[in-house]
Amino acid sequence: MISVELLAKHMAWANQEIFKEVKKLGPEVLDYYVVDEEWTVKTIMVHIVGASYLYSQRLQEKPFSKIEFDMDSPDLIDDLLAALENIDKDLIEQAYKDDKEIEYETSKGMRSNKISFILSMMIFHATEHRAQIVAALDKNNERSINLDEYSIYGYVQQQR
Repeated sequence: MISVELLAKHMAWANQEIFKEVKKLGPEVLDYYVVDEEWTVKTIMVHIVGASYLYSQRLQEKPFSKIEFDMDSPDLIDDLLAALENIDKDLIEQAYKDDKEIEYETSKGMRSNKISFILSMMIFHATEHRAQIVAALDKNNERSINLDEYSIYGYVQQQR
């Protein structure tokens, strides 16, 4: 059976790899979008990192806080990659803990869920947004990133 640990490691790897591939394409692709021009590739990438940070804070039972990035920085992707590296390390560590119930604050009040549930939400969240990034690139005829190469199968094969 596939473990939450393996899925979290795959998420970390896939996020890093997709971000690196986007960086190679140049800054103009950061403004691509699918339907809603507010959800550009850049915005989605920042959202992935911001949400990862938020989930990590919840799992570590830390008070609510935000992570901020300079959206106009030419080093934005490098900043996102560095932040993801630290955040994902923290997220993966959570997969080794007992699956206890955690209470946390949201914009809609207090909630509680098990560690495995929160980690699963984060993994699926990142997966959905990686697909949005590739869809925005595809809509603009940039087809160099094939999500099949970043599947869990690809990750496991690479680890052998």
